Amino acid sequence: MIIRNAKELQQAKEDYEALHEAWRKALLAQSYSQGSDQVSRASLNELHKQMQEYKTAIGIYESNGSSKRRTGRFVPLG
Repeated sequence: MIIRNAKELQQAKEDYEALHEAWRKALLAQSYSQGSDQVSRASLNELHKQMQEYKTAIGIYESNGSSKRRTGRFVPLG
C-alpha cells in the first residue's frame, strides 16, 4: 500500500481504525458482523496482516511527508 497525499492518509487512518475495531470485537467473541461483512476468529490473522500494512504505510507517509522519491539538483563548487 502506498499513500500519495493527505486525502489518502486520512482514508487509510479511517480504514485502519475500522480494521482495529473489527479485530477487537472478533477477538472478544467467536465472530463479528457489520452489515454484510462477517469476521470470525479464524480470520484474525488476516486482519492483523492488513492492519500492519496500513500501520506501516501511515508511518512511512508521516515520517517522509509523502511516499514519492525526492530528487535534488546541485552545482559542484570547484
